[in-house]
Amino acid sequence: MKYILLCVCLLSLLGCGTDTKTQQDTKPTTTAHEQTKTSQDQDEHVIAAKQALSSGDYTKAIEEATTAIKANANNAEAYSVRGFATALNGDTAKGLADTKKAYDLDPNNVANFYNMAMVYKLQGQLNDSKEWFEKVLEKDPSNTWSVYGIATIYADQGDDTKALDWLEKAIKIDSSVKAVAAEQDHFERFHNNERFKQLVNL
Repeated sequence: MKYILLCVCLLSLLGCGTDTKTQQDTKPTTTAHEQTKTSQDQDEHVIAAKQALSSGDYTKAIEEATTAIKANANNAEAYSVRGFATALNGDTAKGLADTKKAYDLDPNNVANFYNMAMVYKLQGQLNDSKEWFEKVLEKDPSNTWSVYGIATIYADQGDDTKALDWLEKAIKIDSSVKAVAAEQDHFERFHNNERFKQLVNL
């Protein structure tokens, strides 16, 4: 499947989103206990949204993220997760709006860079997608699935040499990429390519 890598990368990326201050954190009228409880409740919904997203339950992911956003309209991580889930659920325009909102709220959340890249990819805007994968790599040069994402973009664009170069880079970082590349339709036409076969052990 084209997006078989999502479950793998979500475990590595979505779990490492930056913390976002809640509105309650800045209200002098709330106690520390109330602030902590509110933050924990929001975190629980975001965690549930991430889990639903990684298991392919996009509707639940959207619902949980929306609950977190209702509790705190500045929850960048919730917008990011909801945006990705919404795009995977078929509404890429709305998904992109959410991931852009997440970026506006927290421009340093690398996990959202990845989500943005994937939403653009789902829209077929491959150059924009590649730019966001590159932004991930500026912060995390060894991010396997962003390297692999760029490889798939070059494959889809017909640039076989660059596709295989980037695929090789991804495999050097994480050999599990071999199995993913061997099964995905991005590389289906490469199955008779000698370099590809050597890279993925076909």
